[in-house]
Amino acid sequence: MPNFVSWNTSYNVGVESVDKQHRHLVDLINQLYSACLDEKAVLDETFKDVMKELVEYVMFHFKDEEGIMESINYPGLREHKMQHELFIKEILSSVNAYKNGKQLIPNSFVRFLRDWLFNHILVDDKEWARHYFAVKK
Repeated sequence: MPNFVSWNTSYNVGVESVDKQHRHLVDLINQLYSACLDEKAVLDETFKDVMKELVEYVMFHFKDEEGIMESINYPGLREHKMQHELFIKEILSSVNAYKNGKQLIPNSFVRFLRDWLFNHILVDDKEWARHYFAVKK
């Protein structure tokens, strides 16, 4: 079965550790998507596990990214951090809604994750990476 999201080198920001983390996030999104295509019992089980890992990994990744931005005195750090916080709030509220049996449509949630991640990588992460390489020269 084809992946929902395929990594493409144009998504690389050029900082190896960050690119590796982004690729892992893409793997997690693909796992969530393939769970959506399975039967309900599998979906519930897999979705719960992968969501837990996703939330933990996103938090670890954002912390790492913010550490890099701090180390280069990135001027857009505050706004970038705010985007991270809003994204985490959004994910957590979806996770809680799902746990409380509220209608979460896994398919649209997975699409939201994909769109947010790629938009964020291509616009915001690329921007701090440019600053990073300008400073590192």
